Amino acid sequence: MGHDGGRAGGVDPVAENAQLWAALSSRAVIEQAKGMVMLVRGCCAVEAFAVLVAVSQQTNVKLRDVAAVVVAAGSATGPGLPDAAAERAVRAALCAHLR
Repeated sequence: MGHDGGRAGGVDPVAENAQLWAALSSRAVIEQAKGMVMLVRGCCAVEAFAVLVAVSQQTNVKLRDVAAVVVAAGSATGPGLPDAAAERAVRAALCAHLR
């Protein structure tokens, strides 16, 4: 075994750990947003995820950021995005999908 712990390509374990934590936190926010969409629309998890994906694609905003907007809106916290124009676009697209 070499200095990289036998890993192919010499992956940095600190960077890999940071990526895993980011993925886990993104997943948690997406799951929370799915639950909120399910509650509002009275739909199943698959349909709620499809709504989030559709809004992400329509607004060209990452799925985790769309989910952050949903969670922020439902939990009375501040805006989910630092870009106000993107925030407005996501909210408008969500309103169209949640009717």
